[in-house]
Amino acid sequence: GSTIDNLAIYPNPSRDIFNVTFTSEDIQDLQVRIINIVGKIIYTENLEQFVGEYNKQVDLATYTKGIYFLEITTNKGVINKKLILQ
Repeated sequence: GSTIDNLAIYPNPSRDIFNVTFTSEDIQDLQVRIINIVGKIIYTENLEQFVGEYNKQVDLATYTKGIYFLEITTNKGVINKKLILQ
């Protein structure tokens, strides 16, 4: 029962830039965050009354290599995906 479709993160793993895309079929408030392994938020974007296609390039070149988490909070819950920065 997710409220977003076609979530894609590429390339993953990446050395610097991650492309994040998804589609929201319903009008909803979304929060897109990237969190490091110790739980610090390094990127956040609030999308109010969002509907349609989302496309974003996130540049993590200045961050330490390792594992990060993409977290999308929707009206119905939270979606988590792992990002690997090489």
